[in-house]
Parts: sequence; C-alpha cells; structure tokens
Amino acid sequence: MSESRIRLTTHFRSRLFEDILARNDLTLAQLSKELNCGYSGIKNWRNGKRMIPERLFDDLLNLSSQKIRDIANKNISERLSGNWGRALGGRATSKKYRKTMNDRMEYARKFISTRLVIPPVDDEIWELTGAILGDGCLSKYYASYEKEMVYELLLTGNMTDDLEYYARRIVPLIKSKFKSKANYHFRPDDHVIYLRIKSKKTFDFFRNLGVPVGKKKDKIRITNRIFQSKDSVKSAVLRGLLDTDGHIFARKDEQYKYPHLKISSGSIRFLGDLKKLMKEFGLPAYIHDTDVLIRGGKNLKLWMKKIGTTNPTNINRYNAWLSTGKLLPKRALSSAQSERVVRNDEAAGANPAGSTHSSSICL
Repeated sequence: MSESRIRLTTHFRSRLFEDILARNDLTLAQLSKELNCGYSGIKNWRNGKRMIPERLFDDLLNLSSQKIRDIANKNISERLSGNWGRALGGRATSKKYRKTMNDRMEYARKFISTRLVIPPVDDEIWELTGAILGDGCLSKYYASYEKEMVYELLLTGNMTDDLEYYARRIVPLIKSKFKSKANYHFRPDDHVIYLRIKSKKTFDFFRNLGVPVGKKKDKIRITNRIFQSKDSVKSAVLRGLLDTDGHIFARKDEQYKYPHLKISSGSIRFLGDLKKLMKEFGLPAYIHDTDVLIRGGKNLKLWMKKIGTTNPTNINRYNAWLSTGKLLPKRALSSAQSERVVRNDEAAGANPAGSTHSSSICL
C-alpha cells in the first residue's frame, strides 16, 4: 500500500525546516543524508511542490523543537490516505476517458450534422465540376486520429480575387446541392481561400464525373462523357474552369483595347481538350505555352453569350471593358469590397478562417 502524505500550511512548513536546520546546525544537503532521502526530494518538500510522506514528517518532527511539535497537527492542511496514488490515477484515467468519449461524440455529432445529400447531376453540378477541375482536387489519405481513410474534396483560390466568388457562388451552390454546412476559410500567410468537404460519397460523386484523384497534372482530361453531352453541360464545365483557372485580360502594348481570355493548365493534353471544346462553340482557340486562349472583343462577347461567367471578378472586368473600351490591369476587388464581403458573410454566419492558383496541393 502507498504511504500516506501530508500537506502543511505554507508558513508552518517554512518554520519547520528553518527550525530543524538551525537547531541541528545542518545544511539542507546534510539533512537529506541524515534522513536518508534524496536532496531534490527534500527541496521539493521544503518548497511545497510535493507532499511530505507521513513517515518522513515524523522524522522531521523528531529533529525539531518542542514548540514546533506542539503546533504541528494544527498546521496540517491536507492528509492523503495510503491509497491516494490509485485514487489519483483513477481520477486521471476517468477524466481522460471522459474527454476521449466527449471528443468521439463531438466528432460523431459533427458527422451526423453535416451528413450530405447527393444531388442529381444538372448543369450547375457540371459547373462545379469545372471549378474543381480548375482549382480543386480529390484526395484520400489515412488519418491517425480517425484511424481510417479520409476522402476529401478541396477547392482553393486567391483570397482577394476569389473571395466574392466563393461567398456568392461556390458556397451557396454546395450548400443548396449537397445540403452541406461547408464554408470557406482563409490561410492568410499564403493568401489562400479554401473550402474542404470530407465525405466518401462526395469523393465518389465527383470522381464518377471525371475529376481525377490526387495530383491532376498527368491525369486531368475532358472526358468523353462531357464531349458527348449537350451544349449546356459543355458550357457549364468551361464556365467553371474560366472562373477558377482562367483570366480575362488585355495587353499594355495593345493599349489594353483588345481583350484576351485564357484558361491555364500544366497538362498539354488537357489544353488540347479545352481547345477542342471551345471550337465546338465557334471560338477560335489556340494554345500558347501553358494556356489556351481566345482573342478579340468579338470572341469575348461570343464566350459571354454562349458560356458566360459567374465569378464577380470576371463580370466586373467584362462590364468595365464594355463601358470604357479598355481592360486595364486587374485589381478587381478593392480592400473595401473584400471587407464588405467578409462582414456580410460573418453576419450571415459564414466562417472565414487561405491561394494563388499555383499553391494548390492538387497541381
């Protein structure tokens, strides 16, 4: 059985050791040898970091003056019984077990509360598929905490330029289609906005629509299913790609008058697929380096008529070009606009918590 332990009042503990050392002309190190105990142990008993074993307390009293012995019992603030170690360990184990169970229940409640609905495949789902092909990915990995495989959908974007796009298009689309509580978050150090859904059902859903698993560069393609679909499906995919991995711009050496539209990819085969898909809409697309492009106001208007865009950055830039005849270097969202979007979303219960396109782990 473990030995009982004594806790003394602070004032009395100091007086006890001062009395013993002075009365016996000992140093603390010498006292530890006298009592046959470790020096670090007796230091901890003296400063109150540890409770004093009852047997040792009796030995200390034997070395003290009668005056100290007379008031000793009145200055014991706590006494632990012989099974104090088991009781303490039991309480610690119980506390740890309760915490573990609470964590598991919280995880289960979170899973239940965010259980997803798998929607029918319509044009908006194909637009979202295009967005994932542009700046998203599917990944699976083993998570030690859950002790199981995690299946994940991840979308990332630029924290400034894509903020309103996520707030006004991506998040509402996911919430309405999948009945999900998913929302966007920030990684300010990387200037990234991102949205993550952990669900095998969602993972399988988009994989079946042609989104590759893991790094996309050598696997991403426009599938035969898309090529053989109706025009509204093809345009939805192209729209999602423009709004995530695309850009509307004009060149300084052309006085910013002649607009260009491009979609970027590290896969030459995917660029070829996009070029082919654009030409089905009468768009004279061509490939340059890592981009597939169309050029000129007539072709940009044709894109907007047949394919369109839902990214506010692209909408604002297109409208600015229509009204001024120029497409100046972009800084589409001012800081004031960005702050307005964040304030509005916080008021609506969003959870902004951060990427340039090149920082995606899915490249």
